[in-house]
Amino acid sequence: MKQRKATHLPKLIPTIFFALITFLFIALPAQAARVDDVKFFVEHFYYGDIPADLHEKKTIEEVIDSLDEYSRYLTAEEYSKYVASVGADDVALSDINTPAVSSSMLYGNIGYIRIKTFSANMDEEVTKQYNKLKKEGAKKLIIDLRYNGGGYVESAEKLLGHFNGVHNAYELTTREGSEMIKPVASKTKFPKQTYILVNRYSASASEIVAASVADQNAAVIVGERTKGKGTVQSFFEFEDGSALKLTVGKFTGPSKKEIHHNGVKPTIECAYDAELATIHGRLIHEMMSEQKYKTVTPIDHSPQEKTFHIHFTQKMNLKNVHASNKVELVKVGGIAVPIAIQPNGEDVIDITPKKPMERGGSYVLIVHPGFENQTGRTTKQGIYTPITVK
Repeated sequence: MKQRKATHLPKLIPTIFFALITFLFIALPAQAARVDDVKFFVEHFYYGDIPADLHEKKTIEEVIDSLDEYSRYLTAEEYSKYVASVGADDVALSDINTPAVSSSMLYGNIGYIRIKTFSANMDEEVTKQYNKLKKEGAKKLIIDLRYNGGGYVESAEKLLGHFNGVHNAYELTTREGSEMIKPVASKTKFPKQTYILVNRYSASASEIVAASVADQNAAVIVGERTKGKGTVQSFFEFEDGSALKLTVGKFTGPSKKEIHHNGVKPTIECAYDAELATIHGRLIHEMMSEQKYKTVTPIDHSPQEKTFHIHFTQKMNLKNVHASNKVELVKVGGIAVPIAIQPNGEDVIDITPKKPMERGGSYVLIVHPGFENQTGRTTKQGIYTPITVK
């Protein structure tokens, strides 16, 4: 085995941070020396089966081809682009024009935060967005990690610090052994009713969060089984800007269930792209049930442009119903949409969306109590009807 000169090596530190650590050493002019550098790091840090013929390989490509799918050599240009994308393996699936963290308020005082990637300042932005939602009245929270391919593991550790009941973040195993990593404590805590959306593209740091909260019953996971990328990569950076991305360990949730190639199984499973509508629809149903609203027969395959007719069992005082706030058409996964309300005789009102409903979308038509009949008595029970659009 060829010995390497100590002057070419950095002082290596034992703690390995997921997708962040870089080891910088003096670049040697010859390609053969670079190949030897790559072989050295594979031999001493690679977590996996080291090829028996490692030192017989002549090129970097031959070495990389013998390793796992997540280890690779990046040119300076490729490495620069990779760092800019925060190292998310599926970053191409994300919309690069959207911010890393965004939020909105869904119907029912349900806060919604989408995390596109685990960037370095992600936790600051999440905290800011959540505090804003809390001031607006959010009682429950949905965190969307769909299409999130990972990023900075420290950001995952910080995010886990917001969940009540999370005492351990994940277990990290390298060639040096195993260690249970703790979350970064935070004074800002998410509500007990917090839901995390995942799909087949949720990977790495997203799976750390999903596995951790699932193992400790700290949140409900909704969606598909995650990608199953439970390995840890580090970067060994060269002076010319190129880098070796090398698998140096694996992680599991606190319960030590294998994540790599298995993924994280959601608490509530649902079809691809139906994750948000599924959980928001359930929460609306729970809210209506708590308020003793009655479910009316669902309307399936409604056309995008439709007028809904609400029939009362007696003659009503509908003169000022056009100004009523007692009827709402809610887009599931969103908010109440604008509608026109028009009396149709003495016992019917017509509800017409002011814009065509979304093709394939789910809606809920809600009629609140308080409608007055012609003798001055008011309705005591609300009703709601689920609607699907063809």
